[in-house]
Amino acid sequence: MIMGTEVLSTGDKILNVMKDMDMGIPSLAALSGVRENTLLDIMAGIREADLATLCRIADALGVCVRELCPDQERYSISVEKDTLAKLIVVSEINGVELDTLIASILEKGIEENGFYD
Repeated sequence: MIMGTEVLSTGDKILNVMKDMDMGIPSLAALSGVRENTLLDIMAGIREADLATLCRIADALGVCVRELCPDQERYSISVEKDTLAKLIVVSEINGVELDTLIASILEKGIEENGFYD
């Protein structure tokens, strides 16, 4: 991957602004009125923030809400936490990006189940 072309999620962007401001999650939660576990889920990519939540976070960070929007449109699907944890462990053990691992699992599953020729 070429430097500077990294695709950042909403969570990545929030984390970057927090690092620049030397702000922790408890401070952001207090300033934004968004619960800590909700912030953690957004930063981990487990959940996408709705617009109202994103606006509250942006206001607390003093940035435009557009600065926190992900670089690429993604659809979030719910995954059991233990399933996600297992996928992360498998990707770490094999030195493969999580997105690549999931894509190969989906592709193999689709082939094996005959969803396409």
